[in-house]
Amino acid sequence: MKRFISLLMSTLLLVAALAGCGDGGQASGESQNTVTLRNTASLTTSDPNQTTNTHEYTVFENIYEGLYDLNEATGGYDLRLAEKVEANEDVTEYIVTLKQGVKFHNGETMTADDVVFSYDLAQSSPKQASYVRPLDHVEKIDDYTVRIVLNQPFSPIGHMLHKVKILSQKEVTEQGEDFGKIANKAGTGPYMWEEDNYNPLTSWSAVAFEDYHRGKAKIERIVWNVIEDDTSAITALQNGEIDYMIVPISYWEDVKSSDKFTCVEKESNEVMTFCINIESPDYGSVLQNDLVRLAIMYAIDRDAVNQLVCDGYGTPTYMYINPSYAAAAPTADSLENPIPFDLEKAKELLAEAGYPDGVDVGEFIAAAGRNESYAIAIQAQLEAAGIRSTLVVQDYSVAGDRLVAQEYDLAMAYDCGNYDFNNFEQQCSSASVGIKNCVFDGPAGKFNDLSKKFDEWLKAGASTADEEERIAIYTELYNAFYDTHTLTPVITIPSCIAYNKDLNAVAVPTDYRVYDWSWNT
Repeated sequence: MKRFISLLMSTLLLVAALAGCGDGGQASGESQNTVTLRNTASLTTSDPNQTTNTHEYTVFENIYEGLYDLNEATGGYDLRLAEKVEANEDVTEYIVTLKQGVKFHNGETMTADDVVFSYDLAQSSPKQASYVRPLDHVEKIDDYTVRIVLNQPFSPIGHMLHKVKILSQKEVTEQGEDFGKIANKAGTGPYMWEEDNYNPLTSWSAVAFEDYHRGKAKIERIVWNVIEDDTSAITALQNGEIDYMIVPISYWEDVKSSDKFTCVEKESNEVMTFCINIESPDYGSVLQNDLVRLAIMYAIDRDAVNQLVCDGYGTPTYMYINPSYAAAAPTADSLENPIPFDLEKAKELLAEAGYPDGVDVGEFIAAAGRNESYAIAIQAQLEAAGIRSTLVVQDYSVAGDRLVAQEYDLAMAYDCGNYDFNNFEQQCSSASVGIKNCVFDGPAGKFNDLSKKFDEWLKAGASTADEEERIAIYTELYNAFYDTHTLTPVITIPSCIAYNKDLNAVAVPTDYRVYDWSWNT
């Protein structure tokens, strides 16, 4: 379903995109060694500890590095700033031998002091809480060895070692309160911020780091331009102003049939989800009613959403994490009580709840663009059952902040980048402050006991390396979570990627690595 905006707005957005692209790049024809990319929203920070936004992570993965690196192309994790990682017998401690000779963008050499400093920073950030929850502390053994001490046995440590980026203690300290507000040289990645072209609201760039520890990147420069509107982004792609882009599904057939790009379709772990806030200050009493939430579940027609929004390319789902991608993830047939679409049943339940003439449930918030399309479809389905809401479309960062702050009634969200089911703790752990979409241990007290069980299941699942045992634990957890009828998956969307035919890119669903790319000579 294509969204059409006014001619004036399209023109303004395209002019802005062209102005940004004119800064240089293969796409604009000014340089043979630059790649120009779309970013769907502006940057809110340059500090990797202060975001949960996917559109920022994709940028940061080219600039900052962790002890491990997530490899979306082949699956799993690669050693990056770590040379070796060894666990003790009960996996409560890990000895990490650091790679020597690694330089930060400011020219300083990375040592154990920077690693200890970086993990302390991550522990102090609410946005990193779910990743470092099992961490007690990190201590220096010598200049190139650290000990990671955990507060419980924890086998799925890979994601934490990837997510916590190692930053230059000197650079962060010298920038002080400005760190995160301006470009910095705190990273070790293959690209470093281009300080003269850091305009986080509209356009920014990064240049290849000469002293990168794996060798200088083949592509000299990356330019990111903010193009929030999909129609304008597609126009820029078709005009050669963007070199690589994840294409919204509704435009995929047109892009493929143009025969202008290398086109790749990949299974994704990106899931669109629908959220109900039982802690809503205005409509909490309605949304805490089990029958109302159950009616909402019956009113959602996943197949219709898939056809309307995804042109049939998506996969209707009840699973929050794609088991094809993630270790220890429950499978679809393990869900005991999936709620199918049944409009009449939704109406019956609403009447049983005391609302035979329908009910108002407040605002339905969605980020402009893709999330908006799903929200429009689901709002109409709820309306057909008598469940009335007011759609509120906002900028991505505004809608995202409202979502994790629980300042909504209904909302459309999504998640991706999950490669172990332990990552689900982002949505159900009591420690996941500032990242989860639904609160289960809030003032209403409705699911407080269950919240404690979630924490117990998460701890048990992470405390064993036995895959079958972990799956059994997480299956029990996920069934209990799904039955709250607060956050429900709707569609797993495929990753449709188009890029310049002269670009040797490695197409991945989310976190691309420009270091692995090159232009045909």
